[in-house]
Amino acid sequence: MRASMRGLAAAALVWAAACGSSSGGGAPTAPTSVSLAGSYTLRSFSESSHDLSSVASGTATLTDSAYRVNIQFLAGAAAAIVDSGTYTASSTGALSESSSVTGKQTTGNYLARSGVLTVSITAQGIPVVQVWQKH
Repeated sequence: MRASMRGLAAAALVWAAACGSSSGGGAPTAPTSVSLAGSYTLRSFSESSHDLSSVASGTATLTDSAYRVNIQFLAGAAAAIVDSGTYTASSTGALSESSSVTGKQTTGNYLARSGVLTVSITAQGIPVVQVWQKH
């Protein structure tokens, strides 16, 4: 699990609005960048459909284009994800991030609704879903 956790950090931040269309049946509008800026607390974490929420806690801080995440597994244990880097979120729900720590890039999807941010990615071949509560 530790080997995949570095790659998972990318998922930590990177989070759905469908592509809109103009009124009158015109062509769809091009996707635009979306800011997910804010402070978040981890609510749930799953990896390969295994719910790790009972042993995971964490925080994330996002600006318009950068992130910093810290996820701790088993309070006080050495297993943790600490990562930072840049991200891009699109109005279509697509996301990508680039880790300053690992140098890896990850893509996936996000859904932001009512102060809850859900991030779904595949990191190093492992599907990861994180749910964050905005402060």
